[in-house]
Amino acid sequence: MSFKDPFAGLDNEPKKPKKGKPEFDRAIKGVSRRDAIMATGQGKSTHHGQYYQLTTRLPLELVDEIREWAATLQMTQQDLQRYCFYRGLEALKQGERPAVEEVVVRKRFVPPTGS
Repeated sequence: MSFKDPFAGLDNEPKKPKKGKPEFDRAIKGVSRRDAIMATGQGKSTHHGQYYQLTTRLPLELVDEIREWAATLQMTQQDLQRYCFYRGLEALKQGERPAVEEVVVRKRFVPPTGS
């Protein structure tokens, strides 16, 4: 009596997880971004509870001013930053627009040096 191995022809190497874009990379009507993140498990490093992490670069003087105001108002810097964002968005909704200076930058042509 001989034993026939049913797994003899199979590849025993473990499959590597796919890298790249997640399967659910496009918006679905009626599903919020937060619900999609919670359902797929994507974006955990940028999604903290009810907040989405957003990186903003500010001048050092402004950061110092935020720290001072937060200490004066006895609130966290993050809460003060959120408050400032909310107030800024409310101002935009009410019609206020920031003053924007258009800067035109042109590259100067430098001919190649050769023999």
